[in-house]
Amino acid sequence: MKTYIMFGVKTFSNQLSYRSEVWLRLLGNVVAILILTEIWRAVLGDGEVEGVGLEQMITYSIINTLLAALLLTGISAKVDNSLKTGSIASELIKPMSYPFHLLADALGNSLYQLVFTSLPSLIIAWIFFGFLPPASVTHFLLFILSLVLALAISFLLGYLISLLAFWLMNHFALNWMMGGLITIFSGAFLPLWFFPESWVTVTKMLPFLYLGYLPAAVYLGAISMEEIGSLLLTGLAWSAGLTLLVCWLWNRAIHRLVVQGG
Repeated sequence: MKTYIMFGVKTFSNQLSYRSEVWLRLLGNVVAILILTEIWRAVLGDGEVEGVGLEQMITYSIINTLLAALLLTGISAKVDNSLKTGSIASELIKPMSYPFHLLADALGNSLYQLVFTSLPSLIIAWIFFGFLPPASVTHFLLFILSLVLALAISFLLGYLISLLAFWLMNHFALNWMMGGLITIFSGAFLPLWFFPESWVTVTKMLPFLYLGYLPAAVYLGAISMEEIGSLLLTGLAWSAGLTLLVCWLWNRAIHRLVVQGG
């Protein structure tokens, strides 16, 4: 465990070398929040839709904008680069678990984004756009739990794309497709309460709503406790299922790499 913690710390410290990127990310977040705020101001005005007003939608948009920087879906690019350069071979002979190494690396990067990008962006957004407090202490605790679930599912989805790259030798198309599915079905831009009923049914059958809609909706108290409990249990089931799937694919991928002379 200590080894993986050190990998995460190393990733965090390596990111400190890219200080100019912090300012660009801050600017990008503020611009994105400004655009979303103006869109919802034009759509909602002083009114409400499904009991949700402008302040709630601004807070919803801020949470999802900042959450996007924390998700662990970027690991597929790291694995793809290792496959192309051949460095995957040296990674696999090290006395450690390669999947846990990837997880530690991703968490170190997310912690850096949290400290130097998300939290400063949140403070700026709160000053200029307003940011509502959580619906209650219970909702805030459930929000933290939903964030952990979002990180787990995002890592498993990114890792799944990485493993499929062992067969396709290129992750770009899969990563692009995954990004599109997350954009549409996560509810990050358009919450589920604006979806037609048929789309809501389909979305709740997929794992993507845990990457956007659920954390923000829980924070705002926009869904009932019964629905929160049901979605969290379903999310845990998705995490377990994806874990089993990636473990099976990992064993197949290692065998394929060895057979190819890796």
